[in-house]
Amino acid sequence: MMQRLAQAAKIGIGVWMAGVIIATFLIVPQYEGLGEAGRIVIVHVPTAWVSVVAFTISAIFSGLYLWRRRERDDHIAVAAAEAGLLFTILATVTGMIFSQVAWGIFWNWDPRQTSIFVLLLIYAALFALRAAIDDVDRRRQLSAVYSLFAFVTMPFLFFVAPRIADSTLHPNCAFIQGSNCDGVVLEVGKVGLIGDQKVQLLGLERQGNLIVAEVKVSTPGLQQEAILYPSLDLVDGGMAARPEFPGSRFQLGLEEYDEATGAVRLNMEAPGTQLLENRRTLYTFLAANLGFTALFFWMLQVRSLVLNVQWAVAQRGRA
Repeated sequence: MMQRLAQAAKIGIGVWMAGVIIATFLIVPQYEGLGEAGRIVIVHVPTAWVSVVAFTISAIFSGLYLWRRRERDDHIAVAAAEAGLLFTILATVTGMIFSQVAWGIFWNWDPRQTSIFVLLLIYAALFALRAAIDDVDRRRQLSAVYSLFAFVTMPFLFFVAPRIADSTLHPNCAFIQGSNCDGVVLEVGKVGLIGDQKVQLLGLERQGNLIVAEVKVSTPGLQQEAILYPSLDLVDGGMAARPEFPGSRFQLGLEEYDEATGAVRLNMEAPGTQLLENRRTLYTFLAANLGFTALFFWMLQVRSLVLNVQWAVAQRGRA
């Protein structure tokens, strides 16, 4: 009965992931400004999410091993760490591909790129540690302690470090209809990033009650450049002209003007009003998260079972 359930689960995960792949390329609409390249987000975000789950499970079972000294706990901890490392590599590679398409460069030691690279090194060192110790019990104890310390760094490297400094490559707002961007504050001559668009403030001009900004916009991959002129009504404080980004329905808005410093806040107005407006993208994204999570637990079960069998065979050989 259990074998049939396991077989059914394996087939179900395969069918589910195949459906996600088909939906990603045939059902999900193109992302504004990114076209076909935006579909990689359906893979990039879930793999990053699953890596967090995997490292968490590895830490839990490492702690359980130190408490109960059961070989099975060590095997699950190792299997989870292996899967976490794999999914982190997938998240890194897909992020590099997206970066190349969107901004014309694979790697720039961006805060997010740097932090995930450090995390990869930390967990790669875990397996180097296990390979360097011959005594089985000592190997398990030291790797369990190391795994717990590695897990402590994971939330910081994943969630805190990338937000300490402004990212030069990673999007500062989501590419989903109805999303909100924080915008960017620029002085004349300065360059910033709004979503996937590079913007440079070239000049400011007062026209009656309006302040008009001259902004140079570069599209993803630097394929197009245009000069846009958003404006702000100084009387009521509302945005006036909101020109569209090249090849996109997103609009460039001038939200704030600081007369003392000459700085302005530029922002992106995303089309649509609600997140669920684009249901195909949302449901496919949620299905991808569920599918990759199920795939991880299946990989965890198979790999831990292999480690259990290897341990049993080794024990019989010694006997």
